[in-house]
Amino acid sequence: MPETEAAGVRCAGAAANCEVLTSLAGFHAERCAEQGILGAEAIVNAMAVGLVLEVWRNSPVEDMHASRRGPSDAAMFAESTALHGEAVKALTARNLASGLLDFEQHLLDRTRPWAGTGGRNLKDLGHGALGRYAKHVKNRTNTLMNLADHTCVAEPLPVYLVNRALGYGRDHKGMPGWTVIVDRIRILLANPDHPAWGDPGTGAAALAGIPQRMPPVDQLAAVLRTSPSNLPEEVLTWLSSHLLYCAAPPYGRAQPWES
Repeated sequence: MPETEAAGVRCAGAAANCEVLTSLAGFHAERCAEQGILGAEAIVNAMAVGLVLEVWRNSPVEDMHASRRGPSDAAMFAESTALHGEAVKALTARNLASGLLDFEQHLLDRTRPWAGTGGRNLKDLGHGALGRYAKHVKNRTNTLMNLADHTCVAEPLPVYLVNRALGYGRDHKGMPGWTVIVDRIRILLANPDHPAWGDPGTGAAALAGIPQRMPPVDQLAAVLRTSPSNLPEEVLTWLSSHLLYCAAPPYGRAQPWES
């Protein structure tokens, strides 16, 4: 990334984005430290969360998700976590622009099966929203490539994407909080009476319906940490119904919790 330009110098033709980037850069290191995003690998993982949110998640895919033929909660979780790996590949590509364009192509492939859908693809899931979806993905990709060229801050893309991750994906896979979430899932699976289940009997009723293909707890935790989209569709559906919501849990790390 280019070195920061002298104070007061702005990137030609992008003053508004400069204002955003310089404002975010002032708190970037502090926020990363507070959230445990430390070291190059953690930064890239957090950036990848932000990239998925920026280009895919907060888009017309939400309209698809709300439609009768669109992706379920389980599919949204599975595809979101699968895309995180693709986002890491894009951000660590030798040529960043090429990596981002490859990510765009991956998102716009109408024949590629989405994770957690039983083999359905974008064309099957996105009826009525395909044009708007493609426009959004291309627009956000172009914007990010332009942001990467800024010289008003030393690392414009990490500054922007990590902020996105901290704003909307703090507990998603790829963030330090995801390990905490997986550990909490293990606790809940072992204790149907844990108060985090909510109303009395909720945990017991949920655990009574665990799918036959649910892996043992330790194996489940290992898969959740690394590749949740590889879980059987019925397991993803059960998890989404009881312990997860799309790409994150229905509770936050700030909420009081006892093991």
